Amino acid sequence: MSSQLDEFNHDLLEKCPVGLVLYRTDGTLIHTNPVYADILGCTVPETLNLNNWQITPESYVATEQAIIENLEKTGCYGPYEKEYIHKDGHLVPVRISAAMIERDGEKLIWSSVEDITDLRQTQKAYQESEKILKQSEARYRSLIKANTQIVWVSSPEGICFELTDWIAYTGQTLAEAENGGWIDAVHPDDRGYTGEAWGIAVANLSQYQIEYRIRGKDGNYRYFWVWGAPVIEDDGSVKEWIGTCTDIHDRKLAEAENQRLKERYSTLVTATSQIVWGATAEGLGISSEMLTWIGYTGQTEEEVAGWGWIDPIHPDDRSQSQAVWNAAVANSSIYQTEYRLRGKDGIYRYFSVCGAPVLEADGSIREWIGTCTNIHDRKLAEAENQRLLDMLNHSSDAIIVRDMSDKIAYWNQGAERLYHWTREEVKDQYIYTFLKKIFPKPKEEITAELLQQGHWEGEVQHITHDEKLITVQSRWTLQRDAAGQPCAVLEINTDITPRKQAEIALRQLNQELETRVAERTAALQDTLAEAQGLNAILDNLADGLLVVDMSGQITHFNPAFLTMQGLTANAVKGNYQELPIAGLAHLIEQTQSHPQEVFTAEIELAKERIGQAVATAIFKQTTANEPATCFGSALLIRDITAEKEVDKMKTDFISTVSHELRTPLTSVLGFASIIKEKLETDVFPMLTTEDRKLQKTIKRVGDNLNIIVSEAERLTSLINDVLDIAKMEAGKVEWHMQPLDPGELLDWATTATAALFETNGLHLVSEIDSGLPQIVGDRNRLLQVLINLISNAVKFTQAGTVTCSVKQQHEGVCISVIDTGIGIAPEDQPKVFEKFRQVGDTLTDKPKGTGLGLPICKQIVEHHGGKIWVESEPGKGSAFSFLIPIYTKDDQANGQINLEALVKQLKEHVITSNAVRNEKRKTILVVDDDSNIRELLRQQLENEGYKVREAKDGMDAIHQIKIARPDLIVLDVMMPQINGFDVAAVLKNDPQTADIPIIILSIIENKERGYHIGIDRYLTKPINSEQLLSEIGLLLSQGTSSKKVLVVDKNASTLKILSDVLQTQGYNVIEASDPQECLHKARAVKPDMIIIDSIFSSETDLVKTLRFEKDLENVFFIMLADH
Repeated sequence: MSSQLDEFNHDLLEKCPVGLVLYRTDGTLIHTNPVYADILGCTVPETLNLNNWQITPESYVATEQAIIENLEKTGCYGPYEKEYIHKDGHLVPVRISAAMIERDGEKLIWSSVEDITDLRQTQKAYQESEKILKQSEARYRSLIKANTQIVWVSSPEGICFELTDWIAYTGQTLAEAENGGWIDAVHPDDRGYTGEAWGIAVANLSQYQIEYRIRGKDGNYRYFWVWGAPVIEDDGSVKEWIGTCTDIHDRKLAEAENQRLKERYSTLVTATSQIVWGATAEGLGISSEMLTWIGYTGQTEEEVAGWGWIDPIHPDDRSQSQAVWNAAVANSSIYQTEYRLRGKDGIYRYFSVCGAPVLEADGSIREWIGTCTNIHDRKLAEAENQRLLDMLNHSSDAIIVRDMSDKIAYWNQGAERLYHWTREEVKDQYIYTFLKKIFPKPKEEITAELLQQGHWEGEVQHITHDEKLITVQSRWTLQRDAAGQPCAVLEINTDITPRKQAEIALRQLNQELETRVAERTAALQDTLAEAQGLNAILDNLADGLLVVDMSGQITHFNPAFLTMQGLTANAVKGNYQELPIAGLAHLIEQTQSHPQEVFTAEIELAKERIGQAVATAIFKQTTANEPATCFGSALLIRDITAEKEVDKMKTDFISTVSHELRTPLTSVLGFASIIKEKLETDVFPMLTTEDRKLQKTIKRVGDNLNIIVSEAERLTSLINDVLDIAKMEAGKVEWHMQPLDPGELLDWATTATAALFETNGLHLVSEIDSGLPQIVGDRNRLLQVLINLISNAVKFTQAGTVTCSVKQQHEGVCISVIDTGIGIAPEDQPKVFEKFRQVGDTLTDKPKGTGLGLPICKQIVEHHGGKIWVESEPGKGSAFSFLIPIYTKDDQANGQINLEALVKQLKEHVITSNAVRNEKRKTILVVDDDSNIRELLRQQLENEGYKVREAKDGMDAIHQIKIARPDLIVLDVMMPQINGFDVAAVLKNDPQTADIPIIILSIIENKERGYHIGIDRYLTKPINSEQLLSEIGLLLSQGTSSKKVLVVDKNASTLKILSDVLQTQGYNVIEASDPQECLHKARAVKPDMIIIDSIFSSETDLVKTLRFEKDLENVFFIMLADH
C-alpha cells in the first residue's frame, strides 16, 4: 500500500496543473514539479539548486519572512500574490498558497504556485474596459438626471417609510409596500440575497449597494442599481437611511454585450498565452514570431527558421499535417489540425493547432498567424471516456441518454439487443416514437419526481421493434449542466421479463395450490368418517398390520401385530428399524425401491413362531388428474407356524415314502432288466418255432417286460421329482454356478428335445438376439427348466409351432417357450406352479405328468434370483417365460471350483485308457442291508466276470474286509447299526484299507459328505447298471500305482481344497505357489497332470515354458478359471 501511495503522490506531483514546491524555512528547495520549473524557466533538476530567497525580489523578502513566521502559528497562509525572478531576469507574477508541514522532525513549507501573468494581462484589459464603462456611466448619469429615479427613505432600523417613487413605479399601495412589503416587487430569485445584504448594511452601518430586478406596474422586471447610505448624527447615531433605485436595465444589456466582448477578448488572450507562431505565406517559420514555440520545444531561433519548425512534430503526424497545410494554403482557408509536439523534455504531447492567413488587399496571403493549444490531458480524458463508453456499450443492460425534449442522444449495444433498433435508427429521434412505454403511474408524476429528487426507479413495459411486450427495471438519473439546469436523462433498463413471467407462473401456482389445499381439505373431511370405520376394521384383523411412511416412521399398527411380536404399544413408536424383528428392514426397503411389486418373506415371531409377511407400497392420488404417488409401505403378517409344521410333516412323509419306494423299485427295475436281457440273449433265440401262438406269447412276454421297465422308469422319474423338490425346499441341493451363454443354453435344450418334434410333427422356431450378455447359473438345472418347458409345449400342442426365444430385458435375460396348443384358462394359470396340481378336467382328461415339473422349474429359477410366469389364452396357446439376472464381475467372487468336473477330467486324462487289467479276477464286496439289492448287484457283477462277496450291514463289511481284502467296495448308506458314511470313514482312516476304491450306491444323495470322507464315486439308486459297471472298470483299471498331480495356485486356500479332494481320490498331490517352485518340482517329479490357475499362467506364460521341458511335452494341463 505504501509503494502504491508513493507512486500516486509522484504522479500527482508530476501531473498537477499548478506549480508545487517543498522548501525549508531557510529557503532551500527540496521538491518541485515541472509546472513550477516552467514558471522559473528551468528544468526540475535546475530548480533544486536554487534557494527561495534567490528567486524572490528584495521588495517581497520582509513580507514573506513575516508570512513564514505566521505559518508556524497558523499552519497555512494564502493565497497571496508576489513575483518570481525568471531565469532570463524578468519578473513572473504568481499567486501562492502555503502550508507548514513537519517531516522527520523538520518543519517544511509546501506551496502551490500559479502563474498569473495571463490574469494580470486580463486585469489590465478589464481596467481598460472599466474606463470605457465609466465613460458610459457618465453618459448614463446625465440620462438619469434627466429622468426621475426611485428615491426611498428608511428608519435606522431599516423600515422604509418614504416610498412615494417606489409606489409610483411598482404600482404597490402604501400598505403593500411599507413594513417590508416592498420586497414583494423584487424578483423572487433576487429576494434572498437582497434581504440578506440589506440586513448586513443596517447592522454594520455600511453602504447598501446591490443589484436586483424590480417588477414595474406593467408586470415586467427590470434591473436596478440600488444604493443606500445611513445619515449619521453628530453623536454618531443613525438618523435615517436614504437611497435610490436607478434603472440600469439598459446598462445591463450593454454590460452583457460588453461581457461578450470581454469573453472574446479573454479568448484571444488565452490563445495568445499558448504557443503562438507565425509563418510566411509559403509556410516558412519566422523566428521572431515563434518565441513561445521556441520556449516550449527548446529549439533555437536558427533551428526553427525555415522548415526547421517541423522537426519537433511527431514523425507519424507530419504527412497528415502537411496535407492539411497544403489545402489551407491552396484555399486561403483556416489551418486546423492536431499533432503531437515534442517538448524540450523530450515528451510528445497532443496539441490543437489553428492558424489563419493574413491577407493583402488583393486577397493574397501575406503571412500566417496561429496558436498551438496543449490538449494532451483532454486527449487522455477522451481516450478514457471512450474506454468507458466501450464498457457501457458492451453492458448487458440497455443504456440510453436522452435530452430534456426526450430525443435520444446515446443508445448502446445492450439497447440494440433488447429493442432491436440500431443506434443509427434512433439517434436524435423522439424516444416514445420507438418505445411505446406503459408506466406504473402517469408520466407527469414520474417527471416531477425526477426533477425534484434527481432520480426515479420503477418497472416499465416496452414494445420492441418486433412488437414483443417486455418488462424492464428502469432507472433514471437526471444530468445537470454547469449552471445546475437539467440537460439530459440517463436511463438504464434491465430486462426482467423472465422474472415477471416466473412471478406470474408462481402466482398461478399459488392459486392452484390454494385450490388443491381446499380440495384436499374437503376430501380429508369426507374421509375422516371412513377412516374411523377403517381403523376399527384394521384393529380387529386377525393378521398383524404395520404401516410406515417413506422416512421409516411407524404410522399405524394393530393389536394383532403387538401380540405376534410380543411388544407393547410404547415400544412400537418412532422408526421401524428400531424394532427387534429380523428381516423386517430388508422387506420394507424392497417395497420402497420397487413400489410396483409385492414382496413376501418369512419372519420370526415371538415364542419361536414363524410369520409370513406380505409387503407392498401404499399409493395415494390427490386429484383425478395427478398420478398416484407412493407414501409408505404396509406389511400384513400371518402366523404360519402350524402351516409350516404341517408342510414339514408332508415333506418328510413324501421324502420317506419316496426313499422307501426306491429300494423295491431298484430291485424291480434291476431284475426286470436282467430278465429282459436274458430272454433276448439266451431264451428267445432258442425258441425258433413256426407256432404262431408261441410267437405271439413270446412277443407278449417281451412287450410286458418293456411295460414293466417303462413304468418302473416313469415311477423312478416321479420319485426323483419328488425328492428334487423336497431337497430344494430343504436347501440341500448342490448348485454349480458358472457364467453361461443363454443362446448356447437354448441350443443344447432344443438339441436334446429334437426327437420330440420329429415324433409329433411340430415345427420348432428359435429366436436368439445377437450380442446377448452372459448369465450365471447351474447349467444342468437351467437345462432341466428349458427341457421341461419345451416338453410341456410339445405335450399340449397337437399341431403348429413351438417358438423358443432369448432376448435381453432390463437387467436380465428373458427365455420364452411359446406354443400354439390348447392354452390355459385364466383361473387356472396361478395354479400351474403348485405342487401336484394338474389343470383341466381331471375326471375326463388323463393327467400327462406328475404335477411337479413346473414347481421344480419355479424353485430352480427363483434360486437363480429370477422369476417365471405364464401368459395364455384358451385355444390360442401358452407362453412360459423366465428371467435370469445378467452375469456381472461381482459374481466371480461367488464362483466355486467344480470338483466333480475336475475329478471327471482327471479320470479321463490321467487314467490311461489302455491300462492292462490284472488277469486275476477282481473281488467286489457288496454292502447293503437289502438282500434283493445284494442279489441284483451280484448277478450284474458276475455277468461281467467279477467275483462278488456280500455283507448284510456295515459291521459285517468291516469284519469281512479284515479277513479278506476286496479289490473294490460297493456301499449303501442307510443301514442298521452303522451307516455307510461311517463305514467309509473307518476304512479310509485305516492305512491297511485306505487305498481300496469305494463306490457309494444309495437312495440318499449327499455327495459332498461322501467325497469329504474320501470315497471314490457316489451313485444313486435306482441303479444305472451301465454307469455302475463303467465306474467299477475305471477304478479297478488304475492299478496299485498312484498318479501324480502338480497343483499350481498362489491362493493358499485353493491349494488346500484341491489337495484334499485329490488325495481322497487316491492321487499323489504336489503343491507349488510360484513359477520358480512350479518349474523346479515339475522337472523333478514329472507329474501326469498339472492343474494351474489361468490368470497365474497368463501372467507368467508358465504353460509355454513347461511345454519345452524334456518329458513334459505331452503332460495334460487343466486351467482353473475364476468361475
